[in-house]
Amino acid sequence: MVKRGSDSGPVSEGETPTSPTQKKPKVSKEKLYKPPTSEELASLKETQTLYQSSLFKFKMQELISEVQLPEKKKKTLTSLLHSLNDVLTSLPDQKITDLSDTSWLTKHIKVPLQWAKTQLKGEVCFQKPSSVKVVGSFLLDTFLYSSLNVDVAVEMPMVCFHQKDYLNFRYHHKRALYVAYLVKHLRKNKLVDDVQYSLANGDRLRPIVVLKLMDKSAKKVLVRLHPCPSAEAFRETRFLPSKSNIRRQWYTGQGDEEDTTPTPIYNASILADLNLEKHLHHLYNTSLNFQGFKDGLFLLKVWLHQRQLDMGTGAFSGFIMSMLVSYLLSERKIHKVMSGYQIMRNTLLYLGNSKWTEKGITMCTERNRQDPEFMAQFDKHFDVVFVDSSGCLNLCASMTKETYERVRHEAKLSMDHLDNKAVDAFDVLFMTPAPFVRKFDHIFHIHDLKQLVKSCKQLQCEDRLMETGKDILKSSLPGLMALLCKALGKRVYLLDVRLPQSKQWPITSAPPVSSSEDKLTFGLLLNTEFSTSILDKGPAANSPEAAAFQQFWGDKSELRRFQDTSICEAVVWPGNTVAEKRLVCQHVVRHILHLHAGIDPVTVTYTGGRMDALISMQSSVDMTSSSTSSVATKKDKSKKDRKEQTERTESSLQSGEEENVAVIQAYTNLSKCLRKLEGLPLAITSVQGVSPVFRYAEVFPPSTCQAKESRHHHDDHFHVLVPSSEHKCPKWVPALQVLCQMEGSGQWPDKLDAIQRIRAAFLIRIGELLHTQHDLITLATTKFVDVLQDGYVFRVQLSHRKEIGLAKESLTPQGLLVLRDNAQSMELERAIIQLPRLTSMLHGLQQQYNTFSNTVRLAKRWVCAHLLSRHIRQECVELIVAYVYLQPAPYSVPSSPMSGFLHFLQLLSTYDWNTSPLIVNLNNELTDGDYDEIKDHFNHHRSQLPRMFIATPMDKMTSTWTKDMPTSQILQRLIVLAKESLQVLETQLNENSHNVDTKQIFRPPLDPYDVIIHLRHKLVPRLQESIDTPEHLQASVSKAGSSKLRHLPVVNFDPVDCFINDLQAAYGEMALFFHDMHGGDFVAVLWKPTAFKPQPFKVKHAQGKIPKDSSADGKDRTMIPNLEAIVEDFKILGQGLVKSVEVRTHNIEKWM
Repeated sequence: MVKRGSDSGPVSEGETPTSPTQKKPKVSKEKLYKPPTSEELASLKETQTLYQSSLFKFKMQELISEVQLPEKKKKTLTSLLHSLNDVLTSLPDQKITDLSDTSWLTKHIKVPLQWAKTQLKGEVCFQKPSSVKVVGSFLLDTFLYSSLNVDVAVEMPMVCFHQKDYLNFRYHHKRALYVAYLVKHLRKNKLVDDVQYSLANGDRLRPIVVLKLMDKSAKKVLVRLHPCPSAEAFRETRFLPSKSNIRRQWYTGQGDEEDTTPTPIYNASILADLNLEKHLHHLYNTSLNFQGFKDGLFLLKVWLHQRQLDMGTGAFSGFIMSMLVSYLLSERKIHKVMSGYQIMRNTLLYLGNSKWTEKGITMCTERNRQDPEFMAQFDKHFDVVFVDSSGCLNLCASMTKETYERVRHEAKLSMDHLDNKAVDAFDVLFMTPAPFVRKFDHIFHIHDLKQLVKSCKQLQCEDRLMETGKDILKSSLPGLMALLCKALGKRVYLLDVRLPQSKQWPITSAPPVSSSEDKLTFGLLLNTEFSTSILDKGPAANSPEAAAFQQFWGDKSELRRFQDTSICEAVVWPGNTVAEKRLVCQHVVRHILHLHAGIDPVTVTYTGGRMDALISMQSSVDMTSSSTSSVATKKDKSKKDRKEQTERTESSLQSGEEENVAVIQAYTNLSKCLRKLEGLPLAITSVQGVSPVFRYAEVFPPSTCQAKESRHHHDDHFHVLVPSSEHKCPKWVPALQVLCQMEGSGQWPDKLDAIQRIRAAFLIRIGELLHTQHDLITLATTKFVDVLQDGYVFRVQLSHRKEIGLAKESLTPQGLLVLRDNAQSMELERAIIQLPRLTSMLHGLQQQYNTFSNTVRLAKRWVCAHLLSRHIRQECVELIVAYVYLQPAPYSVPSSPMSGFLHFLQLLSTYDWNTSPLIVNLNNELTDGDYDEIKDHFNHHRSQLPRMFIATPMDKMTSTWTKDMPTSQILQRLIVLAKESLQVLETQLNENSHNVDTKQIFRPPLDPYDVIIHLRHKLVPRLQESIDTPEHLQASVSKAGSSKLRHLPVVNFDPVDCFINDLQAAYGEMALFFHDMHGGDFVAVLWKPTAFKPQPFKVKHAQGKIPKDSSADGKDRTMIPNLEAIVEDFKILGQGLVKSVEVRTHNIEKWM
């Protein structure tokens, strides 16, 4: 027994704990400075050469200790397995006189394999297993604690088989009956709590028994019984891929008796059972005196599991990974002296460079079975080839080419992460889940799998359907994948399918079959260079290849003349806007599946463009209108009609890219005008747009101003419009900020106010020259010039870097002039230096990754929708999204807005903001030394730094964009919202319905707020940008007018923003105010609990408060907020704007 002493150290029973006052014994100099041993030196050298840091090694060792089965649990489970062995080896005999009669079973027990016809005849006697052996990772001590499945091989006695039972499913039918025999005698055993059926690796021909044991310590453990024949039952060479073991004449009733069509899938199914024990012995011999084998497998299995590569039928399982490590050892690519990390690294390196789809590998050492001619039969009949030590079984027989390619892709990515010092490789490889929907850019589903019967016929999969026992999914899937790969071509880097999971079902039910409720989920990793191409150019007309092209594309193929005068076959897909072009893959998928696989387009749910409508006012209105119409006429429309309407809505989607391009073009024209101005004392040398639209980050890029001036007063002297109180609030028109710099001159004054006066004179002169020389409508003030260019309003400002230094000047009490950062200087530095540079860098990022714009706009729309736009800077959100693109690990760089937004939510919700800085390496300017410097500074000054610390090349140590916001509470709120939104969005992406409400995660929960101030719609200028557009605005969206404007429109006029500023100024100490700047029609108020604590009575602090007696005699008076009066003030401050005030929290005594 162990106790704890007063110093919290372990003390053996009977010993006296060390007193805190006792001095520790002095360590001699010899021991203190003792040189390291050879083992310690070797460990240090290994850490230096192999790992990024000693912390990586420590984390890896901790992970291995966490995922392996505890010794106590292992002993308990071993004891239970011994008891189960005793039960199985004492089963009574079961004599069956007629194999086609199942009356010997209890009424409620079903045979786990159904067949229409069988060759089983005569009688058989099922006896107790001739041997029961634990196989798989449990016996090898490579058992993952998270997946508690123990595999047990139950060897069927030889008396159960006849000489030719390998033919025509006889073995499988007997095996299924033996499974039912096991179930009959186990289901009422005291050791067994529950019995169910399942499938071995999803193979419907190989049902297994799944036991849940009665013992409490093994509640989560599933014991899977695999019936198998003895090694002497059949010759292995009988099951080579080129052999035929199903007679077509017997199966179809047609054909020739001598028809010997190969049955490789069928043969592999029997071989898998035949080699269960051999594979165990092989792996056991490999693991002897090889500790790195176990440690490496633990790491590799965790790596597979985090990426869901080991899940489903035909997956890259832990068993295949174990055999691969054994193969690499035999090929001397790894050695027994290697550590687990080296095994893992070398295995991933090999996987990334392997080519099993072109030339398979074999573990067999017999020369005649290593011959290329012998291996050719495997390459001919299987997509992926990895032959076991027998030389007969392909371990990847059920694996598709696309699944293998995804494993290769993940291995290559992981090796890149391991070599990248800017990435926390351990966290990326082993701790971060990478589910299917996050790995791919586009997801689509095929539901109603009954139609795959038709697909099998059109894809000519009859032979495969025969040897899989009419498993339509397993038979049609390779053909579907090959068809999609050919159709999509260069548009995708990677195509994969989420493999169907092996289901468990009750012993009283028949085995499950594909139904209309089942679905297949596919993922596309897009190649942005070609994915948006609307043209597939084919061969020249009348060439031999033209007929094949026409046959493949059907009525979509047409003759077209190209600019080089050639006439070729071609396919043109819809794509008038950028949003439509991103959905070209959707049109390809639906068309080709319908044409060649008979899959109804109605049953194909494509999720690629679901969120585009949220960042386009026109699309948002269209989507709201169409969904309303769909609901209204739901009873009158068929499923196909509703689907066609959905397709029309999707094809008309816009997402604002065109508007952004138009703004950039107008800005370019204005820049030319500014640079050409004549008559200025100093020339303009730099023109830099700094508004979010110039870095493609404006949620709703502005459209051109409309020539509707009847609702405003005119000021003809200044050529501007003024809002009229007689009409509703004018349309929101932003002033796009443009920062200009003049050429250098030594005549600039040394006083800040003098510089501001000279700058005002320059601005007035610039306004005059733009009006006279370029006929532009302008309005000059002392701080800026508003210019109307091509229908957009630009706000031109002048800056001089000298202002920053002058703003820093301050006098000490001793009269010394010193330079110190202050609020004014930091704001000037942020506006003059950092913001233009950030805009330039993010503009370049958009040019490199063309989906960055829509991703950052979605992210900002989400933040605003949850009422947090006033509590977190938009530049902060933009930098987080930039990090998603620059450091996408463990994913690929997002190639669609949907995947980018998913990664943003995942990063925001899981990043350890408290202990790690977010380093955004824009333009790749930061070196490894910079990374170390930033992290050291962060660790040493953590308490003085912002809660969310974001470092960039121009801001390494201060985190300018998060210095004052968000607060800890707001950041925590963001994290919680991101977690919930991510979960909901992933659930929606996994749904196969066309009517998914994508706006759900953009609707803010109002439960936390104390007061809701409802606003009048007519005074909310950005109401059309709201998530749920009011019905009266759905028909009001129109295109910009084409007539030329004569006056400068009303710019930056938002009464709601002014109202919130007034609220903040008056009651900012008592409450926090939340609002969606993009069309929010309410303001949410959250009381600060500290403001409701009674405070001493003071006249100057009495605003909005009432006195409260805090003593019996009433002498000690305190003040508390007057809630009723404050709410009434809200109405007064917003008179005309406020519609109503809803008080949701009436009990404020809990804070007092």
